[in-house]
Amino acid sequence: MKIKNFLAVDLGATSSRTLVGTLGDGNLEQTELTRFPNPIIETNGHYYWDIYALYNEIIRQAGASVIRVLDDCASYEIIADEPVQPTSELPSHLSMHNYLLGKGSNCRAALHTHPIDLIAMTHHQPFLEKDVLTNLLWSMIPETKAFCPRGLGIIPYKLPSSFELANTTVKELEDYDVVMWEKYGACSVAENILAAFDQLGVLSKSAQIYMTAKNMGFEPDGM
Repeated sequence: MKIKNFLAVDLGATSSRTLVGTLGDGNLEQTELTRFPNPIIETNGHYYWDIYALYNEIIRQAGASVIRVLDDCASYEIIADEPVQPTSELPSHLSMHNYLLGKGSNCRAALHTHPIDLIAMTHHQPFLEKDVLTNLLWSMIPETKAFCPRGLGIIPYKLPSSFELANTTVKELEDYDVVMWEKYGACSVAENILAAFDQLGVLSKSAQIYMTAKNMGFEPDGM
């Protein structure tokens, strides 16, 4: 069963909200994340939504940072009126995008997150050997290999936010679309952000199946 998550913004007459919709098994579930006021402005005797205020509130509520890389390719500016500082892993994100653009890839999204189950598995040394974790997670559920056909790269622990981590991540992307940062996090690249989420989501599901079986007292057979 394929599960997809969508971020939605519901704009009401005087207030708005952000929601996450989860679609799977023919059902749609929604979870409200935040609420915020919908400001009204008067112009030439008419009342309108303040579109610019709404845009910046949506960006702020989503916790997103919107930046523009400047022409010198060495600096950036925050272009949203409500400034949100970019991720501490900006070196890795920009390095991944630079690599993907340089090779003419169709991938336009680079995602990094901190899935608890996958990070836990990187605390077990045998799982850090090349492709051991890939083959294990592939064997838990069929869709894992469909979503991650190139498997999962492993990067030994590097200092978070460092250029060393960024450079090593780019190197791993030559062979993988998903990369684990030992004891820290994971990143994925895809044509869009939902596909990038799906890759990590199905790997996380496989990790949970493995851990559930172990907690039940047996080693899963795998496929």
